[in-house]
Amino acid sequence: MPLNLDVSFFSVVCEMGNSLFVPETELQDMVLGRIIEDVRNGQLENVRAVLEFNPAEGWCTDVTGDVMAAAFPEEEGREESEDWSDYRSERLDGRLAGVSVRVAA
Repeated sequence: MPLNLDVSFFSVVCEMGNSLFVPETELQDMVLGRIIEDVRNGQLENVRAVLEFNPAEGWCTDVTGDVMAAAFPEEEGREESEDWSDYRSERLDGRLAGVSVRVAA
């Protein structure tokens, strides 16, 4: 099966005790719909950040607020100051993270 890395993948950072971890997720389950469903159903608990990334393009964006709003629409009236993540305003790419980016055409 060919691997296409020029798509958006989603990864979740959770907290357990005093540690942060990324739960093991199958590649085919790293899609937005599945992540939202897993958060809503309690399969992913103590979510601290949800990151969208594209390995081929070399970028990563924090989408925690969007995912949590989709998973819990009844909490739509949250105060703006109560962001789900500390990284919402940042967009990280390879250069910003100090990683050289190589793109094959």
